[in-house]
Amino acid sequence: MAIIAIGQTYVIIAGGIDLSVGYSMTLCSMILAYSLQAGIPVLASSVFGIGCSVLVGLVNGILITTLNIPPFIITLGMANIVKGIILVMSEGYICSLSEPLIINIGQGTVGPVPIMVIILIFLIVIFAFILSQTVFGNRVKAVGGNELAAELSGIKKNKIRIYVYLLCGLLCGIAGIIITGRLNGGNPNAAGTYDMDSIAAVVVGGTAMAGGSGSIVGTMLGSLLMILIRNGLVLLRVNMYWQTVAVGAVIIVVCAIDAMSRRKK
Repeated sequence: MAIIAIGQTYVIIAGGIDLSVGYSMTLCSMILAYSLQAGIPVLASSVFGIGCSVLVGLVNGILITTLNIPPFIITLGMANIVKGIILVMSEGYICSLSEPLIINIGQGTVGPVPIMVIILIFLIVIFAFILSQTVFGNRVKAVGGNELAAELSGIKKNKIRIYVYLLCGLLCGIAGIIITGRLNGGNPNAAGTYDMDSIAAVVVGGTAMAGGSGSIVGTMLGSLLMILIRNGLVLLRVNMYWQTVAVGAVIIVVCAIDAMSRRKK
């Protein structure tokens, strides 16, 4: 969820939103599992799986920028399209695998530290640097903060938006490989609530829903908080359905606080 939230951070800072992240991740996982089952080498299967997630991001970006339709509508539609493709491909069945390299990525450790945590830390460092220290990161914030001013400054807003959705697709693909190892295969129901959870993590982490500001470190803290809330509710033996209600309430409260603070400014 934290890896997906990194990509969601870029999208939201640029003034968009992506509701297809969960199914994009699941598509990568299913493609990877089926490719390995067909005897395709691990590297080629991984590239193919990530490529499918990147393609989902590319299509999202192109449709949003060319049709000038709100990202909410486009990505919601794309989520259903990808979900349908996954169900047609799998017929609802899990595709199991026994590839040790992929399983090790999802379940292995280096000493006491899980490999997937090492991957997460690596991604945090890279994408936090890109967002805060590069021209591209500044342009992402500029497009989300004031679209007209960014355009008058010579920034190609549509190109930036396509790039952030591509980036989000890439990170969903990486998450897809990890979850394939965690689940020992491709599960068509793996998407779960990753779309809402990733948005919640980004918003709770201090990124403005209106775009223009935010940080990867804040998103990671938001991810930790969301996991703590979920785990705390589990330990308190709260019904799983009420856990979803709690996450939704957290999103509304945080957005309301953000809106009030912006009005004061």
